[in-house]
Amino acid sequence: MLDTWTAIDFETANNDRGSACSVGLVRVSGWRVVERYSTLIRPPRPVDFFSARNTAVHGITAADVAGAPGWEQVHRDIVEFCGQSPLVAHNAAFDVGVLRRACAHSGMAHPEWDYVCTLALARRTWGQLADHRLPTVCAHIGHVLGAHHRADADAEAAAQVVLAAMAHYGTSSLLELSGASGLVLSHLPAGAAVAVPEAVPVEGGDRFSRWQSQARAPLPRAWSGADPDGPLFGQVVCVSGELESMDKTEAWKRVAEAGGHPAKNVTKKTGVLVAGRNDHGGKSAKQRQAEAYAAQGQRIRVVDEARFLALLGLEQG
Repeated sequence: MLDTWTAIDFETANNDRGSACSVGLVRVSGWRVVERYSTLIRPPRPVDFFSARNTAVHGITAADVAGAPGWEQVHRDIVEFCGQSPLVAHNAAFDVGVLRRACAHSGMAHPEWDYVCTLALARRTWGQLADHRLPTVCAHIGHVLGAHHRADADAEAAAQVVLAAMAHYGTSSLLELSGASGLVLSHLPAGAAVAVPEAVPVEGGDRFSRWQSQARAPLPRAWSGADPDGPLFGQVVCVSGELESMDKTEAWKRVAEAGGHPAKNVTKKTGVLVAGRNDHGGKSAKQRQAEAYAAQGQRIRVVDEARFLALLGLEQG
C-alpha cells in the first residue's frame, strides 16, 4: 500500500558504495511513524576498510562495527522491516546504489522496490530555497535535524520531508503525492546474486598512482531516471584538481546520478567545471580553458566545491 512506506539512509565506510557501515529505517503508515530500526554494520568484504574521509563525515570507525551484524543479516532485517512498501531517501540514487552493491559484494539477490527521492521532491515543492540539502529543507519545514550524517537521524528527516510535502499538496499517499508534485516513483528491479563488476578501490597510495587509476577509470553514464529539474541534469561536467569531500571517481558517480555527463576534459560541450584544489594554488589549465570558452560566448559555469555539493544536494563533510 502506498500509504505505508519506509524512509532509509545509509552511511558507508569508504568510497565504495557497497561498504555499508550503518543504516536507519523509519516506517510510516497513515501519516504516522509506526516503527524505527537502526544498526551499525560490518561492511562486506573486500570493502570492509574505513577511510579517514568517510569517518570524518559520520564518525564511525572499524572498532565501532567490530561486533555489529554483517550485511547478510542486516539485509534480511531491511527486507523484513520494509516488506514490499516503497522506500524514501534523500538523494535516493545513493542509497539504492548501496543496497545493490552491498548485495553484489556479498553474492546476494535483492528484491524489487519502488522508491522516492526527497531531494527531487523538495526541488519541486520548495523551489524558492537557495539549495535543497537536507539541513536546508529541514529548517524550512520546521524539523529539527539531530545528528546529521547519522543514519537514523537522516532517515527520520527524509520521512518528515515527505510528510511535509504531503501536507503542502493536501495528499495522503505516495501515489497521490506523485500525481500532485509530478514526481514519478522510481523503480529498483529485483537483482540476482552476481559478482561485483568492477575493481575494488584501493585506499591511500601515492598521488601519481591515484591519478593513473582515475585516468583509466571508465566514466559512468548519466542516469536516465534522474530528476530532470535537477541543476546538473543534461550538463557535461568536468572536475579539475582535488576535492576535499570525495575523489574524482565518486564525483563522477554523483554527477551521473544527477543526470549529468561526467567528463575528464574541458571541451566546447562542457557546461560546468568544478574547480578543486591544485598544488600551485592558481587556476588550473582546465579552468583557464573553460574561461577562454566562456569569453568566446560558451555557456559554461566554473563552480567551487561548496557550490558543486549544493548543486548535488549535499554538503561539505
